[in-house]
Amino acid sequence: MPGLGNYQLGMLNEMSAAALVVAFAAIVLLALAAPRRPRLPQLCFLMLAAFLITNKVWSPQYVLWLVPLAVLARPRWRPYLLWQLAEVGYFFGIWGYLIVVSAGPGPPVTGYQGVSPGWYFAALLARLLAVALLAAYVVRDILLPERDLVRARGLDDPAGGVLDQAPDRFRLRLAFPRRSGAAGAS
Repeated sequence: MPGLGNYQLGMLNEMSAAALVVAFAAIVLLALAAPRRPRLPQLCFLMLAAFLITNKVWSPQYVLWLVPLAVLARPRWRPYLLWQLAEVGYFFGIWGYLIVVSAGPGPPVTGYQGVSPGWYFAALLARLLAVALLAAYVVRDILLPERDLVRARGLDDPAGGVLDQAPDRFRLRLAFPRRSGAAGAS
């Protein structure tokens, strides 16, 4: 089966765990340094996206974990639609690729050659980049709370349970560079 590199399983586990710890630490830093307390769905989405992106396994059904959090974290349809298109492409890519891998030599299905490893990895990369883009939009909404569609309507954290309307208790004072004209919508 074609793969990326030839890492030993133990080394791959360590790399995956280290990347996850770094990503979680970055999310905690983001949450503590944000100008306003991030909404709970935003943080949950970022944590789950970080887990999926850094994990060595990313099954097609894992999209079901992200869907409700993505809708709650960033209720805008354009990035969501792009992500779902990448997911559909990956769905067909993985199953077409598995036809090739599981069948061995020769055409696996009469008249269908499956998906080559190159196309499979392109679909996988598109999926990864689409989730990363959606996460980047969530990070931007956290750093610029005026761009957050939920907060723009005067709500605090309606899906946050006891955190809704809770005051900010602790905040790191880090200087994030602000661009002029950053209030455009996407």
